[in-house]
Amino acid sequence: MDQRFWETSCRYSIRKLTVGTASVLLGAFFLSLHQVDADSIVGSQNESNHLEAAPSIESPTDRTGGSKSENPHIAPISEERSSTPDRAVESHHTDDSTTSIETNKDTETMKVETPVAKQTDYQLSYNQPAAATYDGWEKQALPVGNGEMGAKVFGLIGEERIQYNEKTLWSGGPQPDSTDYNGGNYQDRHKVLAEIRKALEEGNRQKAKQLAEEHLVGPNNAQYGRYLSFGDIFMVFNNQKKGLENVTDYHRGLDITEAITTTSYSQDGTTFKRETFSSYPDDVTVTHLSKKGDKTLDFTLWNSLTEDLLANGDYSWEYSNYKQGGVTTDSNGILLKGTVKDNGLQFASYLGIKTDGQVTAQDGYLTVTGASYATLLLSAKTNFAQNPKTNYRKDIDLENTVKSIVEAAKAKEYETLKHDHIEDYQSLFNRVQLNLGGSKFTQTTKEALQTYNPEKGQQLEELFFQYGRYLLISSSRDRTDALPANLQGVWNAVDNPPWNADYHLNVNLQMNYWPAYMSNLAETAKPMVNYIDDLRYYGRIAAKEYAGIESKEGQENGWLVHTQATPFGWTTPGWNYYWGWSPAANAWMMQNVYDYYKFTKDETYLKEKIYPMLKETAKFWNSFLHYDKASDRWVSSPSYSPEHGTITIGNTFDQSLVWQLFHDYMEVANHLNVDQDLVTEVKAKFDKLKPLHINNEGRIKEWYEEDSPQFTNEGIENNHRHVSHLVGLFPGTLFSKDQAEYLEAARATLNHRGDGGTGWSKANKINLWARLLDGNRAHRLLAEQLKYSTLENLWDTHAPFQIDGNFGATSGMAEMLLQSHTGYIAPLPALPDAWKDGQVSGLIARGNFEVSMKWKDKNLQSLSFLSNVGGDLVVDYPNIEASQIKVNGKAVKATVLKDGRIQLATQKGDVITFEHFPGRVTSLTAVRQNGVTAELTFNQVEGATHYVIQRQVKDESGQTSASREFVTNQTHFIDRSLDPQLAYTYTVKAMLGNVSTQVSEKANVETYNQLMDDRDSRIQYGSAFGNWADSELFGGTEKFADLSLGNYTDKDATATIPFNGVGIEIYGLKSSQLGIAEVKIDGKSVGELDFYTAGATEKGSLIGRFTGLSDGAHVMTITVKQEHKHRGSERSKISLDYFKVLPGQGTTIEKMDDRDSRIQYGSQFKDWSDTELYKSTEKYADINNSDPSTASEAQATIPFTGTGIRIYGLKTSALGKALVTLDGKEMPSLDFYTAGATQKATLIGEFTNLTDGNHILTLKVDPNSPAGRKKISLDSFDVIKAPAVSLDSPSITPLKENDKEISLTLPAGDWEAIAVTFPGIKDPLVLRRIDDNHLVTTGDQTVLSIQDNQVQIPIPDETNRKIGNAIEAYSIQGNTTSSPVVAVFTKKDEKKVENQQPTTSKGDDPAPIVEIPEYTKPIGTAGQEQPPTVSIPEYTKPIGKVGQEQAPTISIPEYTKPIGTAGQEQAPTISIPEYTQPIGTAGLEQPPTVSVPEYTNPIGTVGQEQPPTVSTPEYTKPIGTAGQEQPPTVSIPEYTKPIGTAGQEQPPTVSLPEYTKPIGTAGQEQAPTVSIPEYTKPIGTAGQEQAPTVSIPEYTKTIGTAGQEQAPTVSVPEYKLRVLKDERTGVEILGGATELEGVSHISSRRVLAQELFGKTYDAYDLHLKNPTDQSLQPKGAVLVRLPISSAVENVYYLTPSKELQALDFTIREGMAEFTTSHFSTYAVVYQANGASTTAEQKPSETDIKPLANSSEQVSSSPDLVQSANDSPKEQLPATGETSNPLLFLSGLSLVLTATFLLKSKKDESN
Repeated sequence: MDQRFWETSCRYSIRKLTVGTASVLLGAFFLSLHQVDADSIVGSQNESNHLEAAPSIESPTDRTGGSKSENPHIAPISEERSSTPDRAVESHHTDDSTTSIETNKDTETMKVETPVAKQTDYQLSYNQPAAATYDGWEKQALPVGNGEMGAKVFGLIGEERIQYNEKTLWSGGPQPDSTDYNGGNYQDRHKVLAEIRKALEEGNRQKAKQLAEEHLVGPNNAQYGRYLSFGDIFMVFNNQKKGLENVTDYHRGLDITEAITTTSYSQDGTTFKRETFSSYPDDVTVTHLSKKGDKTLDFTLWNSLTEDLLANGDYSWEYSNYKQGGVTTDSNGILLKGTVKDNGLQFASYLGIKTDGQVTAQDGYLTVTGASYATLLLSAKTNFAQNPKTNYRKDIDLENTVKSIVEAAKAKEYETLKHDHIEDYQSLFNRVQLNLGGSKFTQTTKEALQTYNPEKGQQLEELFFQYGRYLLISSSRDRTDALPANLQGVWNAVDNPPWNADYHLNVNLQMNYWPAYMSNLAETAKPMVNYIDDLRYYGRIAAKEYAGIESKEGQENGWLVHTQATPFGWTTPGWNYYWGWSPAANAWMMQNVYDYYKFTKDETYLKEKIYPMLKETAKFWNSFLHYDKASDRWVSSPSYSPEHGTITIGNTFDQSLVWQLFHDYMEVANHLNVDQDLVTEVKAKFDKLKPLHINNEGRIKEWYEEDSPQFTNEGIENNHRHVSHLVGLFPGTLFSKDQAEYLEAARATLNHRGDGGTGWSKANKINLWARLLDGNRAHRLLAEQLKYSTLENLWDTHAPFQIDGNFGATSGMAEMLLQSHTGYIAPLPALPDAWKDGQVSGLIARGNFEVSMKWKDKNLQSLSFLSNVGGDLVVDYPNIEASQIKVNGKAVKATVLKDGRIQLATQKGDVITFEHFPGRVTSLTAVRQNGVTAELTFNQVEGATHYVIQRQVKDESGQTSASREFVTNQTHFIDRSLDPQLAYTYTVKAMLGNVSTQVSEKANVETYNQLMDDRDSRIQYGSAFGNWADSELFGGTEKFADLSLGNYTDKDATATIPFNGVGIEIYGLKSSQLGIAEVKIDGKSVGELDFYTAGATEKGSLIGRFTGLSDGAHVMTITVKQEHKHRGSERSKISLDYFKVLPGQGTTIEKMDDRDSRIQYGSQFKDWSDTELYKSTEKYADINNSDPSTASEAQATIPFTGTGIRIYGLKTSALGKALVTLDGKEMPSLDFYTAGATQKATLIGEFTNLTDGNHILTLKVDPNSPAGRKKISLDSFDVIKAPAVSLDSPSITPLKENDKEISLTLPAGDWEAIAVTFPGIKDPLVLRRIDDNHLVTTGDQTVLSIQDNQVQIPIPDETNRKIGNAIEAYSIQGNTTSSPVVAVFTKKDEKKVENQQPTTSKGDDPAPIVEIPEYTKPIGTAGQEQPPTVSIPEYTKPIGKVGQEQAPTISIPEYTKPIGTAGQEQAPTISIPEYTQPIGTAGLEQPPTVSVPEYTNPIGTVGQEQPPTVSTPEYTKPIGTAGQEQPPTVSIPEYTKPIGTAGQEQPPTVSLPEYTKPIGTAGQEQAPTVSIPEYTKPIGTAGQEQAPTVSIPEYTKTIGTAGQEQAPTVSVPEYKLRVLKDERTGVEILGGATELEGVSHISSRRVLAQELFGKTYDAYDLHLKNPTDQSLQPKGAVLVRLPISSAVENVYYLTPSKELQALDFTIREGMAEFTTSHFSTYAVVYQANGASTTAEQKPSETDIKPLANSSEQVSSSPDLVQSANDSPKEQLPATGETSNPLLFLSGLSLVLTATFLLKSKKDESN
């Protein structure tokens, strides 16, 4: 190479700076915006506004490969893309376009034409080049690949480097003519097996270890080999300046929807652009250079071997010692040829060029001048063959091969190459489309990584999922001699990569292919299957030498491979037993192989390829297993749990993998009906594998012996990165959701292991938590991986880079969305709350079912399957049997296997859809606010009338017991009745009337506590205590005292911890070197703390717990004891980490971090990180060197609600003072200075004894601080809250049909009053306790008796009993109220109706044949003078009055329900048929003129004239009076409540309005003899002509009033009312201080006098705001008053789902009043002209239910609405015409949504 380019190339050399273990805090950038609603995926659109469809593409893959998205049966999630070539960096989602499906009327199958829709744009985007170093290669450069070749693009300015690889370029292995290569296996090592096994059985572990360490290992020599880097393409642009400062509009990106990297920038008026991709169909890596502007492309180009090698810590300038080669150049291109030195493997690459510029060749490089474009085409090959019998070589002319490939590609235009590449790539990538919602990113990837928020970062997570698929497609494609993806996929920059970039088989290679099948990329797994197949060749030698199992041609008895393998059949153990011995690696790899069949159902491939591999592996283990008499198990011996622990017998890892192998083998053999003798042998051993055992701590054992006294903890780490003993949970099928005990033990195991670990370890745990159906925990691990184990280019890092973590994360996300491993398909099995809305299509379930689904609020909205091969479809999902199921568009019935599980037989090509799923509570969260309060929120369930919350107490072992139920109709509930010292678990189920839905997942609230770190300034330590830092501890620190280090007194060895509460927990370290300490609380000894454990060190462990203290201030002392128990290496030493204070009901603390979003900082405040600080962060402001005018920007504003605040920060000799204001008043300054050592997280100052409420604190750097000390540092704040009020809720017994009263159970504990509200009645009924046995109501002062902690309350007759309406009750204590509980009016039971019987206008109940005008309210008595003969059916429900003239002698059965008066004088003979509904009055022949007021509530009695003597049985419930013969003329004032009896002697003429409800008696003129059946229900009135003397029985239940002449004085609890008013709009909000806590003002917007479909309406958008103008919702119902201008027809509320909900309202003083607990958009709709309103207008009842958004298109102007259908038949009515109310409401919903959106945009533009 020319010397002048040596300097250039050296500058670009990739330097491998370090291979460390530090994790990198990174995230990822995702530009596309997509929002999910109930019906579609909506997002911003680019210029193009159409679905861009490509013709159907045939994938160049095997017929058994995964199904493609262009399959015509399932419409993908389509998207719109801009057709502009230079499209913007920002990506986007667009509207979901559903392909129409037409059913052929003559057939049962569906015929669908679905285009291949382009996938959503996924971009990695950057605004600066990658560094030209190894660090830049690893973390920043962007990868492309075609499965065989890979390349990394740096995106430099004025130059470029593209480093490339070819996956078969390896050192090691056999020579081309080798005859003695054996895969590295030593000979005859099996001879020590028997001795090792015997030693283990005898408990002689040391001997077993010694033998294993010496014999069960392999060599560490050059034949092991390593993956080598290939070469570099360098470009230097001779007419461009280098450096970011010399260009504008720099962009570097990777579009994974097209698998193309782009670099572009502008310089001197010319825009330069480079695109790079690696084409699978043309087998070349292509780089296309173009420009737009005056400058030409002038550059020098060369191709060389990668020059980097880290040798002995020194950077080498020379070529790698592993490769040798040379370069040949001509004007057509550059040829690089060579060989690998140690094995003679040949390689060659050819870089061709196509350009319109002038090309000259000289000294190994090309120069291009005057070009407008240039296309570089690279091909790279070796003579490797995946054939052990030819020493992995093939006879090939490499030079001719690579040149021919390039020349064929050069014959095509660049756009053709690009199109063919995209078409091929998208035939795989576009199969799966995913939308998880989330917030749009506008930053670069690097910037977005640093701001990733797990709650809002769903687009990043979606990108990460698809990026894993991109990397798999790019690093593993099926072609001849293809190798699988290795530890680095296909990419490698050095010749000494970490772990040699080999194939690790103890989790890593397996993880590489976990996502292949489910994410619809089965073809990518073919190289892995072929590789494992070929490993068997040298694997049989390993089985012979290490297991004594010998094979011969045609009789393959087994093969063996261990932890690490290479392309050359390296199957020997590693050179260290403690990571290298892993005989079950063959069994684990067979899971990946067999899954190919499970997902594709390719029977030919199963029989010819997979079954021989399964059979041979099963034969190996059938021979290798050893019977262990002590445990009665067939075991793997010796065994070693990967990289953890020591040598044992039959560990869980090995046993689980062999269990899976045998299970799968028997399944296949039985399916193929072959080798039944072997099946019998395998089955016998299978039954005695016994892989799973639970240890004494409730966790899955990793080692069978671990609970035995002889077991040592050698090599055990509690938080080890491997979780090998759960391999049966994932990826195996050993666990299922029906095995609760083992699942809980697995959960405990994962909790004990912790969430830390390497990148791949976190990815593994995502899958494990998904299998445990814990979506939120799986999502937490995903977030941890993204934040701490993901590099800038989204590569996973161990550290260093290791690609398996990318693949594992993609697999884990797929497992969260779909599982199918236990014989059924489970949609959305582990959906996290962060993914509550979403959509996915194209995932594959076992059985080759392609799955698409859409969900909202974590509830499935639609689910569809494409049956690619036919077969039984078994689906498991809550209440799926109640969904609507169709096959090819026709409704079908499925077989119900059990609740929530159905089965259907399918044929190939069938499309099975499920819709209309019953809703359920899916997103329950419970947050403990303080010792006595927990706040619950959950999703609203469509159609739910109410919700049942169950609370259970959770003990220390996690067991729960039934405790309490709450019934509510709100999705936000506050439970104020907790015990501060108890933990709880909540579940919720939605009720659809009387039908219950599935119970939600549990939400836990732990014992309320306040954390106190060991460095807390309140704690005092004796001189024996020292400091220690450890990032794994709470706050990163601990305090330890070791009395062996000096002569210490008890005072020196004592820590004094003051606290305020009812208990305290102590957390610290446990280890074999720690001892015991004595604990005193308030001077009294309460016990000892034991810090010793014989096992591995446990960090952050609970050492002790002391509870049951009085609520208040206490002092605890912990004193290290000089004496100890001489256990192991125990000494007088303890280690304290942190404390949990159980605060009781006293003052509580809210911890506020310096990064809290409520705090506002001036621009002078900066961020700093330090693990010793609270949450490892601080905010500091330094104005020492700033302009004095910037001092105002050195202020922090901290709003808080409470009675005080404490400020924590740093104290150092470099800090000064802060000026303080509190609520605008100047306060004493705070001093951050100390002359001593730096104090971190220390108390700076506090302000207490404030009034309970909202406050604002400001802290500003004092500009008058001493020179050099004008600086402060803030860490955290303690907000002091007022004592919480404990308040239990009442409960109401569920309502039954026609209940006349409610049964109210009183709350426990202290309370002042209970309020009960009845629907339709404005004012609540307030009950106060008089004494232990009585309550009194406000208003009418009724006294109610308490029996068994219950009271009976009559339901007022004017109560609106509409189905779904609820009676509410809540407790009151001072200013605090409990959340309301409810009893709901549910649907009545349907009754059969005889055909000949007419029905009333209000239902199906039979009615007497009477001609009565319609009347809509009941009347107590109707007054009949001469009633006609009427045939009345038998009655079994109460009757208003019986009205007999001359009552016969009657035998009255005993009554168990109360009657007011009974008295019959001379009853006529009446034949009364059966009647089952109540009747008021009926059938007047000649009714007298009577003016009867409207009555809606009963009155006891209204006057009897001369009552006869009557013997009445004792009644316990009231009845009024009934029926008079000649009622007098009565003038009755208007009543608004019903009256039981009216008692008129001579009634006047009656004018009765139309009556529409059933009538009690039919009024007889000459009544016949009466036969009265036995009555078991109360009768309203019994009707006496001359009223008898009445003996009223004793009453034991409540009556409307208790008959006090002078009502006692009642004291109603104090209620602080707040009134908020917006003077501009006239809107008023009235509510209690509790409901409006934290609210400072109203934000209201209005649009008045709008016209829509002939109706006029006003619209209001209302929000409650806090002092910092953040929106709040009230904590209970408040009264809203809106100004009106005319008669109101209705008031509507726009729900969060954009539905309209009619509100109950009242008109008062020219305002519409209603109550609400959730602020949104409202519409006041006015009546048409001519209507009027009254001062107390009530809304009219309608049957219109809330409407979802209609599909009609509505103009963005609220004054103009147009139909989406242009058909003349569908024209909307003109203004003023009568319109369909449904259409009006639908339009109104859309208009309201648009109105304030447009208004907001207008306001912003102004």
